[in-house]
Amino acid sequence: MRAIVLLAVGLVACSSESPPASPVDTGLVDAPTDGGDGAVDASDGRPDACTAIDGELQAALDSARGKNPNATLAVQDEACGLRAFVSGDAANATPTTLWRMGSVTKTFVSAVILGLVKEGKVALTDPLSKWVDAVPKTDGVTVRMLLNHTSGIFNYTEDPAFFTDRTKKWTPREIVDLATKTDPYFAPGADFHYSNTNYALLGMIAEKAGGKKISALIRERAIGPAGLSATFFDGEEAVVGTMTKGFTGTKDVTFISDMSGPWAAGAMVAPAIDLARWASTLYGTTKILDADQRKTLLADPASGGNYGLGVVILKPAVTVGGGQALGHDGAIDGFATQMFWFEGKKTAVASIVNKTGGDANAITLAAVRILFR
Repeated sequence: MRAIVLLAVGLVACSSESPPASPVDTGLVDAPTDGGDGAVDASDGRPDACTAIDGELQAALDSARGKNPNATLAVQDEACGLRAFVSGDAANATPTTLWRMGSVTKTFVSAVILGLVKEGKVALTDPLSKWVDAVPKTDGVTVRMLLNHTSGIFNYTEDPAFFTDRTKKWTPREIVDLATKTDPYFAPGADFHYSNTNYALLGMIAEKAGGKKISALIRERAIGPAGLSATFFDGEEAVVGTMTKGFTGTKDVTFISDMSGPWAAGAMVAPAIDLARWASTLYGTTKILDADQRKTLLADPASGGNYGLGVVILKPAVTVGGGQALGHDGAIDGFATQMFWFEGKKTAVASIVNKTGGDANAITLAAVRILFR
């Protein structure tokens, strides 16, 4: 596994210069006419305008896929409902195969923590030491700082030692101990540095406060309430379904690493359609977070105002007419992912490519240029 990183997101600044690819498989899944939960046949009962837009989205996906072996796009909006598309090798990917989401996992962990905060089981002002004993060089670190990456704690995936044995089964404590061998980047709260160690610690805190494994807490508090049918915490849950293969070059790296390594920072898998549903549910309804929790999620963003408590906040100026956008992206061996909810258009977009270092942003951008024109 390569380091899980937060990619720089600039929707108006990025585009694909790769030549168009021919469509080899198109899938429309769960595409209601009213934006609700009922499914209709993709070829019958949908407005002609939706059929036309979906054709454009498929063509845009085929073009933006570029040299990635496969790409998938899912969209949910009020006019045409929830649907998914794929492009590339039809033997490897369909609208329902599973893809690694990398750091989009953090949005699920954040939701669990905020739920525990609402119940009074955790406080954002709690010192790390209240929950995890004897973590050196972390005096002054709070739960809030872990959520918004202002703790200063070293990112364990920046240590080459983490990649020495990709099959190693890590405990969360071993991950933290590896990270804290290196000095912090800065004093707690003094700056922003994206660190997967923060979310390993949040996973530990959630388990202690919630009394269950982080995978069980996510299923109970996020996956279930959002109605996600094929989302799993790999490494802790039985993964039901077929994994899309992910590649570094031509090498299949789908299962190169034990998922105890990314754990609460990036181990989850899902089809894009579940990620679009998750974005619309998490950010567009009160099923997961109520109004006060949402304000907390977005309060006092770090990194120049674009990172809240486990959420990337895109300003309207960079969303091609979509208004403020909320979501996350992720990168892990063989996969690159983006998931955003565009508030001004009440639209969710999830994009994934199955190549290390691939550009999911090109797909997101191609889609929103059609959706928000």
